[in-house]
Amino acid sequence: MRLRLLAASAAAMVLSATGAQAGVTELNAALDAMSYYNLIVKGDVTTTSEVEGRGFVGGALKGQATQFNMDNLSGTGLTVVGNVEGGKKNTWGDIQVGGNVDSGVEFQSAGAQVLSYGGTLSNTNVNFPDTAVQVAGLGATLAAERDAMFANLDELSLYLRDLAVTDTTTLDGSNLKFDAGAGSGIAVFDIADLEAELGGTSDLKFVFPTDYDMVVINVAGTNISLPGGFNFNGPSNLGTKVIWNFYEATNLDFGSKAWYGSVLATRAQATIGNFIEGSAVFAGLTANGEIHTPGFDNYDIPPPSTVVPEPATWAMMILGFGAIGSSIRRRRAVLAA
Repeated sequence: MRLRLLAASAAAMVLSATGAQAGVTELNAALDAMSYYNLIVKGDVTTTSEVEGRGFVGGALKGQATQFNMDNLSGTGLTVVGNVEGGKKNTWGDIQVGGNVDSGVEFQSAGAQVLSYGGTLSNTNVNFPDTAVQVAGLGATLAAERDAMFANLDELSLYLRDLAVTDTTTLDGSNLKFDAGAGSGIAVFDIADLEAELGGTSDLKFVFPTDYDMVVINVAGTNISLPGGFNFNGPSNLGTKVIWNFYEATNLDFGSKAWYGSVLATRAQATIGNFIEGSAVFAGLTANGEIHTPGFDNYDIPPPSTVVPEPATWAMMILGFGAIGSSIRRRRAVLAA
């Protein structure tokens, strides 16, 4: 039994290194997505407001007149896996729609833009130099992209959840303060009950983490509604380094509060009544507020270090493999007899 365990440990060492490398690739793909898109939603979005950067909608895009990619970033400004419904959608950059385009779409960029769609096209005038192209199978292609992206984003949320806590909040009078202090790498806060933390707070203060690559705030709770009695006048560009990881939220209501920092809530049906400055990831969204840039800065989690066993460990492993081989040979000899 001891020999079997020793051999299993050696195999596990190899598998864990291989698995960890694959995991890092997937985690970094999720961070890349948060860097590329200002808004990522797995399901439907109903909105009356704007998204300053690129948007990815995994279901249908509903609501009244809205604007996407107002920063006129390169590439596709709006991707919708399902149908586009409701009022006119003003967009800078190309548009991809896997389903039907049932509402008006208007390009705002100078030059030629392309509307690619998989279903039907109605109530939309696309005039030269802009073009509309029907693409067979586009809906299935975009759905596969959505599923792969959210598999990675789910893994990222769990990975961040399990990071060791490095810092705690402090109370400065009635101000709740997040300050990771001096340091580098990743700083991690853990909030067991955000509503309670903010309940007696007049201001939420956040010190911009200049020297850190990333700051993670892991927030527990399945049903979260922010109280109305506090202010959050965060420093600009907080969303480039800070991720609020609502790792188990299924309902997330920001109320009328402006929010600073990128938001990762892959399971949450979210409601916003003011702006979020940073990248935002939800399962579904009803937005009466805006999503602002800048979003999360591109950051790559480094690959795990290659662990080289100590000489004594190697010796034990070699002895173990040799003993297993001898045991197998003896067993074969007995069977042959």
